[in-house]
Amino acid sequence: MERMMFDLQALKEIRKKADEISYYCMSREQPSDPHRVSMALDQVCRALAMFAEMELHRMQNQHIPYDPQSYIKGRLGIAYRSVLQVPQEEIRIQHSKRG
Repeated sequence: MERMMFDLQALKEIRKKADEISYYCMSREQPSDPHRVSMALDQVCRALAMFAEMELHRMQNQHIPYDPQSYIKGRLGIAYRSVLQVPQEEIRIQHSKRG
């Protein structure tokens, strides 16, 4: 019997996070910080590469000696924080400009 690499809830969370990152990146005319967007893209690419690696192992009936679910969730978490969480200093700057 084939071992499941992901549980259903984890896959739903991964899809939701990926959708949110995509929506954020596509809904803005210009990113406020291109470095943060580049860092997010790097993390998403790493997650995608791990998914491909996992599928290759599965197709070749090879054992995967690591936990791809944790790796992919971690990479997407970093990407999510890179583009969707505004650093505290940016919030302070925005508030000081208003006051």
